[in-house]
Amino acid sequence: MVRYAACDVGTNSCRLLVAEVGDDGKIKTMLKEVVTTRIGEGVHESGWLQPGAINRTLDCLDSFIDTMRRNQVTERVFVATSAVRDAINRDDFLVLAEERIGMPIQVLDGKREGELSYLGAVAGLGLRTNPLLADVGGGSTEIIFKHRGIKSFSVNVGAVRAWEADWNEDEVKTRLAAGIPKGAKTKSAPLVLVGGTATSLVAIKKGMTEYDPEQVQGERLTLPEINACHARLDRLTLEERKALPGLQPERADIIVKGVLIIKCLMELLGREEALVSDSDLLEGLILSLHNK
Repeated sequence: MVRYAACDVGTNSCRLLVAEVGDDGKIKTMLKEVVTTRIGEGVHESGWLQPGAINRTLDCLDSFIDTMRRNQVTERVFVATSAVRDAINRDDFLVLAEERIGMPIQVLDGKREGELSYLGAVAGLGLRTNPLLADVGGGSTEIIFKHRGIKSFSVNVGAVRAWEADWNEDEVKTRLAAGIPKGAKTKSAPLVLVGGTATSLVAIKKGMTEYDPEQVQGERLTLPEINACHARLDRLTLEERKALPGLQPERADIIVKGVLIIKCLMELLGREEALVSDSDLLEGLILSLHNK
């Protein structure tokens, strides 16, 4: 059986998925790794990828290549999303990265990122109806739904970006509202959330000492729960958040803004609840490799 690997260089973290795809088209996860490298550090303000952030990310890609070798991966794909997409010096980073990993990194536009996240989430959740998907990342939020094909919209509102700019609730809401398409206002499609903020919300709710994707997949979150979690996180100091069961310490600084984005998004969409999917862009990339 072919063994695939997909790597996403995101604004906040680099993620790796090694998987196989069965005859039934279902993804069998061999391993998943998340490393906080924060390549998007300072991009919102300066427009440039910072040397320290580039080096952290290149070191992480090195370790991912070693992991792929050890796991006898035969097909692989590397992509980059919001921060690299927006950076003035993205080509410098891409050249350095290609030298390290021996193959190019594809920079996904917001539309393609959304489509792949949609494919991954739908495959993982096995829903009977097409969902409305919101992918809240570090640098941007993608809103995706199906209407005569997959429609994907990207808004430059993400957890790292909102934290660095210190946007308040009104600013987050105004920026999101400007990017939400009319077609997303439908109430008939179930709302599905993907991304590190959404999965962290479930892990915090369940007080997970170790992250378990099976406990996250398909979990329901209500708007009152999200509001309560936002208020609780906002009250805690950074050190208290770092010690909170279910929350990666590396995410403790940006989590309040991330949850605020989800809260504002649900209010703008008029939604009282959402499903969370652990499967997302990485699974979509594995499926697209397999379908080639």
